[in-house]
Formats: sequence, C-alpha cells, structure tokens
Amino acid sequence: MPTLKKRINITVDKDLFTALSRLSKREQSSLSNLSIRLIRFAMELEEDRYFSEIADERLEKNEKRIPHGKVWKK
Repeated sequence: MPTLKKRINITVDKDLFTALSRLSKREQSSLSNLSIRLIRFAMELEEDRYFSEIADERLEKNEKRIPHGKVWKK
C-alpha cells in the first residue's frame, strides 16, 4: 500500500532495541511512533543548540544594543 510518508531503515544494537521496545510498551505506543517522537525531540534540541550558538556569538560582539522594551514599544 503506497504512503505519502518517507521511510528510513536503521540498524540498532541489541541493547538499544531492548530499551526502545521496553519504552514503547510502557508508553503503549508503537516502536515506530516512539522513534519518531524521539527523533523530533532530538531535532528540537539541535535547533536550540544552533540558535544558542548564534546568540552567544552576537553577545560576544561589542555592538550597540536596543533595550527589549524599546524594540517592542507600540
């Protein structure tokens, strides 16, 4: 049956498979849905880390800053 979703195949070691299986049973979720949730969570963490690095670089620069209240003042 065709699907619009893309598929990926991954190979995991026995310990990781056991941990994922137990977690999926505990959460009463399929292994696929659990994997998708964990991957999405990891992507959010990576995004946060990326933007944090950008913010840190900007803070290191000695540039004029505009106060938050002044920027968002109506």
